[in-house]
Amino acid sequence: MRNRGPKVAVVIVTYNSQRFIRECVNSVLKQNYPNKEIWVVDNGSEDNTIEILSRYPDIHLITNEKNLGVCEARNQVIVRSDAEYFLTVDSDVVLDVNFIKSLMEIAETFPERWGMFWGKVIDMRKRDRIDTLGIYLTRFFRFYDWGQGKRITDVLIVPETCLAPCACAALYKRELMEDVSQNGHFFDSRFHYLVEDFDIAMRAKQRGWKGKYVEKAIAYHYRHGSGFQRGYIRYLSFRNRYLLIKKHCKIKDIPFLIISFFIYDVPRFIYLMAIDPKSVFRAITEVFRGE
Repeated sequence: MRNRGPKVAVVIVTYNSQRFIRECVNSVLKQNYPNKEIWVVDNGSEDNTIEILSRYPDIHLITNEKNLGVCEARNQVIVRSDAEYFLTVDSDVVLDVNFIKSLMEIAETFPERWGMFWGKVIDMRKRDRIDTLGIYLTRFFRFYDWGQGKRITDVLIVPETCLAPCACAALYKRELMEDVSQNGHFFDSRFHYLVEDFDIAMRAKQRGWKGKYVEKAIAYHYRHGSGFQRGYIRYLSFRNRYLLIKKHCKIKDIPFLIISFFIYDVPRFIYLMAIDPKSVFRAITEVFRGE
C-alpha cells in the first residue's frame, strides 16, 4: 500500500557480531516507518551471532559458509528484494526510532537524480562526538568521514564536498543502484570491506547522481565492530586505497597523487613493511591483478 510509503529493505551484514547485533536489530524493529523488511546476511560467524538472530522470526536471514565481505553480502540482498530503497546498516550501528522516517520524508520529495541519503551518525561511546556526517575524498585520494571526532556543537555545516553517506547507515534509491551497477552488481566485491562506499559515491557522481545529508536522522555507531582483526583491516585499508585509485584516477589527478606519494604513501609503505611485509606484498599483488 502506497500510504505506507515505499518499501525499504534494511541490509545488515554480520561476522562474529554477538556483542552488537541485538541492539542493532532491535533498533530497526522499533523504527517508526511501517513499510520495511529486514535482511541479515551472516558471513560465517563462529560466535553466537546465528543463535541470537534465530530469535527474530521477522527477519530474512542469509547464511554464508565463509566471509564473503560486506560488498558481496549486500549484493545478495539486492538481487532478492523488490524494495524501492535499500538502507545499509552496520551490525554495530543503533538507529534512532525516527531514522528511516526522517530519511524517507526527504528522499521522496527530492528530484529524480538525488539517490543517496544519510543522517548524523554519533559516536556511541562518546555521545557528544561525531562519528560521521558523510564521506569525502581529497584531491590526494585520501578518504575521510566528515566531522569525525569533533564535538557535535562544533560542526554546523556539511559541505558539498561530502560525496555521499558512509555505508554504516546509508539509504540508496533503487534507480541509482541499477544505474551505477557494474556487471549486475551494485557493490564492487573486490573491495570486500572498507572504501566500498567511496567507490559507489564516485560512480554515482560520474552518472550525475547527488546525495543529501538529513540532519534530523540520527544513528549511533560503536565502530570497529566488523569482527575483523586489526591487521586484516590495516591490509584492506592499504590495498583498497590503490584499488580505488586504479579504478577512478583521471589524468588531472596525477600531479596530486605524485605529491601524495612522497608525503604519505612512501612513509606509510615503509611503516607497513616494517610491521607486516607479507600483507603489503599480498595487497600489491592483488591491486595489480585487479582482485
